[in-house]
Amino acid sequence: MRRHRVLLAVRRALEHPSLAGQTIVSALSGGADSVALLHALAAAGPERGVRVVAAHLDHQLRPDSTEDTRSCQELCDRLGVALHTGRADVAARAARDGGGIEQAARIERHAFLRAVRRQTEAAAIALAHTRDDQAETVLLRLLRGSGRVGLGAMRAHTRRLLRPLLDVSRAEVLAYLEAHGLAWREDASNQDVRFARNRVRHELVPYLERRFNPRVREALARSAGQMADEADALAGQADALHARAAEGDSLSRAVLRDAPPAIARLALRRALAEAGGLADVTAVHVERLLRLARNPASSGRRLPLPGGREALVRFGRLVIASRRPGAQPFAAALSVPGRVSLPDGRVLAAETVNGPGALAADEAVVPAPEVGLSVRTRQPGDRVRFRGREISLKRYLLDRRVPADLRTGLPLVAEGSRVVWIPGLVTDVQEECGRAFVRLRLESSTETRP
Repeated sequence: MRRHRVLLAVRRALEHPSLAGQTIVSALSGGADSVALLHALAAAGPERGVRVVAAHLDHQLRPDSTEDTRSCQELCDRLGVALHTGRADVAARAARDGGGIEQAARIERHAFLRAVRRQTEAAAIALAHTRDDQAETVLLRLLRGSGRVGLGAMRAHTRRLLRPLLDVSRAEVLAYLEAHGLAWREDASNQDVRFARNRVRHELVPYLERRFNPRVREALARSAGQMADEADALAGQADALHARAAEGDSLSRAVLRDAPPAIARLALRRALAEAGGLADVTAVHVERLLRLARNPASSGRRLPLPGGREALVRFGRLVIASRRPGAQPFAAALSVPGRVSLPDGRVLAAETVNGPGALAADEAVVPAPEVGLSVRTRQPGDRVRFRGREISLKRYLLDRRVPADLRTGLPLVAEGSRVVWIPGLVTDVQEECGRAFVRLRLESSTETRP
């Protein structure tokens, strides 16, 4: 009978080889779906040697939320299942983070479930999402403009998450509850159409069923499964592309430019995942990132990204890193002998010497100045002598392929508008008869003065 679909689905899910003899944490809100899931897991678990524990988090969003905890405890006592409980001030988190109640609740809930999984050494967390939830998720992501990965929606089994009811309808869940005489708690907020998911559930899906397809939930869930399979196939190609393009925290723009856009997008999603995660990353961010990588004229440009990150172009590489504040201009007179502390904590020291000699990589010898030396960032009109001729500092830095994002804060030693040394770069020393010399040295913040 169809009312047994819940139990059959759970049995199939527990047949996965990685779950045999393991512990599973069943997320239990007290609502219909989670009650049915726990009941079926408690019935089918012993057949596979699976130990089931339940986890309930009180979100403290309703005055009667403690009644949910009590109801969950009564169910667990009846089923002989251990219950782990917790409390979270979801409203306070939403106010602090500014992401809304739904997002705050999801963050707190998943953190709690992961903690219970670690505490119980469980193999997976079982979530009670149904086919109806899957259809709603597809619509929500479609309305946000998600790509194939997003439209693949929720998976039945990932490394740590199990969704046994993902192919079971909510109507079948209710039939199962009725057949077994199981009570559940109704959360009044599930009727509040101020929340996007509730508007989709109570307004959009019924409209689509009436006007377009009476089995639209099933159709959307089927599409999600197909999208997920196709996304997995493309992911293998994207992993190979990422391996070719990645070097440290950057990606080759040429490799991304030559790849099919669909594969390049997935490779960029992987790069974002490795550089801080995909929280708040949308298809729009990925598309902008792809355009930045493929634009031949974008060297030096930046793109803000979620999570306090940014993407920036350094010639042929696309770098994804934490967002840094722009470097502030600075300037200080450099006495000979003398020392100047740089904004990054390093020190530039100067001393008089008789002439050029053996130099370390962080040293230079220049003719003693006539008008005094300064340590500063670049300024309009700066010139530098290189390969026997004097050129603009801007042209020199471009020719030496110094990334645009590093030029602004680059420390240099100058005599007026004539740059005599840029630490880490080579310039010409124009020796002049009768002049003394100055040795310049860049010291790290950990070096001590001799």
